[in-house]
Amino acid sequence: MSDQPILIKAYEMMCRVKAMSALYEANRSTCRYVHSTSRGHEAIQLAAAFNLLPHDFVSPYYRDESLLLGLGFTPYQLMLQLLAKAGDPFSGGREYYNHPNYRGADKPTIIHQSSATGMQAIPTTGIAQGIRYWEKMDPSKIRRGADGQSPVVLCSMGDASFTEGEVSEALQFAVLKQLPIIYLVQDNEWGISVSSREARAMNAYEYAGGFNGLNRVQVNGADFEASYNTMADVISKVRAEGKPWLVHATVPLLGHHTSGVRKEFYRTEADLASHSQSDPLPLLHKKLIESGTSAAQLLEIEQAASQLVNDDFERAVAGPEPEAATTADHVFKPVTILEETGDRQPAGASKIMMVDAALFAIREMMETHPEIVLYGQDVGQLLGGVFRETATLASQFGEHRVFNTAIQEAYIVGSTVGLNAMGIRPIVEVQFGDYLYPGFNQLVTEISKSCYLSCGKFPVGMVLRVPVGAYGGGGPYHSGNVETTLLSIKGIKVVYPSNAADMKGLMKAAVLDGNPVVMLEHKGLYWSKVPGTDDAKRIEPGADYILPLGKAITTLPAADDLLESGNTCVVITYGMGVHWALNAARNFNGEIEVVDLRTLYPLDEAFIYQRVKLHGKCLVLTEEQQNNSFAEALAARISKACFHSLDAAVEVMGAMNLPAVPMNVVLEKTMLPDAEKLTERLKQLLAE
Repeated sequence: MSDQPILIKAYEMMCRVKAMSALYEANRSTCRYVHSTSRGHEAIQLAAAFNLLPHDFVSPYYRDESLLLGLGFTPYQLMLQLLAKAGDPFSGGREYYNHPNYRGADKPTIIHQSSATGMQAIPTTGIAQGIRYWEKMDPSKIRRGADGQSPVVLCSMGDASFTEGEVSEALQFAVLKQLPIIYLVQDNEWGISVSSREARAMNAYEYAGGFNGLNRVQVNGADFEASYNTMADVISKVRAEGKPWLVHATVPLLGHHTSGVRKEFYRTEADLASHSQSDPLPLLHKKLIESGTSAAQLLEIEQAASQLVNDDFERAVAGPEPEAATTADHVFKPVTILEETGDRQPAGASKIMMVDAALFAIREMMETHPEIVLYGQDVGQLLGGVFRETATLASQFGEHRVFNTAIQEAYIVGSTVGLNAMGIRPIVEVQFGDYLYPGFNQLVTEISKSCYLSCGKFPVGMVLRVPVGAYGGGGPYHSGNVETTLLSIKGIKVVYPSNAADMKGLMKAAVLDGNPVVMLEHKGLYWSKVPGTDDAKRIEPGADYILPLGKAITTLPAADDLLESGNTCVVITYGMGVHWALNAARNFNGEIEVVDLRTLYPLDEAFIYQRVKLHGKCLVLTEEQQNNSFAEALAARISKACFHSLDAAVEVMGAMNLPAVPMNVVLEKTMLPDAEKLTERLKQLLAE
């Protein structure tokens, strides 16, 4: 490389980084929010940034301050986030320093970036997955460079992140599908206070050797010229060939891990001195002097950088704080489906099972929305789901739209973030609620927070299908319900239909919602094989039928005369509980109203409170273990909101508080509620 202007530009940016680091350190009381700087990592980060184009995608990690400067962000813009000011262009004061997101025509797209180590690997690989999808479906959907260049995806990470299992899931998918992505690994030999020799048996380059089809290269990441040449070569190859690469860059760590975890806490003087020998700034200074740049010119650059940084800091400090009224903005993308529409009971239509209702809803959506894809374990052509819930879809729409994945719950869930950035609406499936937990990291860390922390720029529209519930001998790992755990996550929606008509209408609304929706589907209701669940079969609604989320319904009313006399009770429930309640109600003479919640979040609280106030007595029924459940939390809210209208304490009925559903059907029956047990509880409640 002999392009002197690029070397000068890199030097200018490195001087800014050094000045910013020194300024932050000198103003620790002002820079009170935790932050990291990029000192030591400047060369490889700038080399990467200078080779990216506006139609590319990049996911920085929390130390990539130089990368952002290299992309064209100003110190002032970064400082607004450092100080959590209202003008923070990324998150409006919600996120840490150097946690960007960006969508614009002048710079690469940056999806929301979290702090969780290595977690960006899966969402970013999802972007590359989306590029490959549109290459097959509609290449015009792909944004290209001025000369028609293909986009590349760059995922930047620290070497310590490569011990995370989810990074492996991303690499597996990238090499299997041969995606156009570069994993840039910056190895400074530290993971907070844990040295590389303590934490890992190999570096990222050596680890990558085990992934067939992953190209790899090593570079001295403190040498800007070597780094620039390496990144230029790798990026050009990915543009031309569309195959995955890993770049392993060795770099020094010159600053603190973070402003709160100081280098002097855990690093020796010898270690710090060793790292300082590889400082990219003096190395580039020496190279520029040797190539003919005058010391006076370099001093002028340093002074200009310092002045700019100081001026920008003063402006940022003077910036306004966020308005308190904006605190709850951008939790969800605004929804457009607010009313029930279409034909719920078309003339001449037949009853269908719940499992088919979901299948038919997805089929109809995929026929008119080419941006919809469906994937997960065993959902593809040969099996069509372990419950046949996706049967025939791969045959009809092709394996590029409906396909199997490996056993990678984290990838299944987290990749939907990247697909959304490419304008794709994913429907994904985890086979059983009991196996959802490996995907929880992505659901909590990435998906649920993306809309809020990006100020609405990156909502994640996805549907996560999760079969749940006991169905007669399913055992401890195929019978669980997970709604309480899911409802503890803010920023997602949770739907739990009890019949085929609701399933079809809610599935369509969930796909069109534009936000993360978890669809809990009770296996015992899929085919109505569990005794007492025939009512789950319903007349198939028309293709135009949509049922908005957040609308509860009375599925069985109490007798009007008994309601007026005050001798009635309302059962608030969902899923299998609806059928237990309907069957229990047959043992009474109109005293019982059954309310089906249908959606657990958003929850139709106004409707619930209205029904409870009419009756004065209420029982909340759930299949989950009762203690500390969603049902108990709902009962507490009902008790407060309806206190003056209650004739008795709000009751809750759920499963026994056991760690799992036992295999034996006698033990399972003993653990769970049913219509008979509910009947006895309702008799007691009505007698109070």
